[in-house]
Amino acid sequence: MYGFFATPYEVRPIANACYELGIDAIAPLLPCHGYAEITEQKQAVLDLTLENILAAIRQEIAIARTKYEFVGLYGQSMGGTLALAIASEGLVDAIATTAPALLLPLWARIPLFLLGWWKILYLWNPIALSIYNPSYRFSNAHATGILQEISQYSRDRLSKISCPVYVAHSHQDRVIDSRVCQWIESQVLGKVTIAWFDRSDHVMPLDIQGKEVSAGVAKFFDAELPPHKITSA
Repeated sequence: MYGFFATPYEVRPIANACYELGIDAIAPLLPCHGYAEITEQKQAVLDLTLENILAAIRQEIAIARTKYEFVGLYGQSMGGTLALAIASEGLVDAIATTAPALLLPLWARIPLFLLGWWKILYLWNPIALSIYNPSYRFSNAHATGILQEISQYSRDRLSKISCPVYVAHSHQDRVIDSRVCQWIESQVLGKVTIAWFDRSDHVMPLDIQGKEVSAGVAKFFDAELPPHKITSA
């Protein structure tokens, strides 16, 4: 699962790395994401809710469970936060995250504080523009409020996670503070593995250490697989 208003393109390197190790992988399009026309994007920004995005992920996992005995879940940024939320429900066997958005950056929280839930559009995440990564180039306080809700929901449920968790992060990430790793390590009940890729910034699968990040995630899932199982991530 990819980041806020991005597309499956953002996590394709992870899926490819898993596939190369013999692990089936899909990267579904999440609700309110992936629209090309600006008018549809503007409406999608307003339609986003915590429940519709969680429901879509649960549905994908339910489908995977009909075909696979082991189901893992990976997420980047917002997707990592959603992976943690789903893990807290006991629906998957292991999760991996890169730069999970458990704490929004100050430049995202200030418009939310000033504008409340107004429908005013504003530019979003200028840092991500330095790497080719198709995504909406704007948001509004409503959508940022939903992202804040996702972050808070996942933070509140960290202690309910009992499956193995892999977290890749960078001390150079200018979007998500690296202290989120401490929160995960101190609260999650399952085994936690933290890996640092400090040449990278926030969009880890597509950044300068993307190959190493992707390989780390894939190897984590491969190590967690029970022997002779049909698997999916």
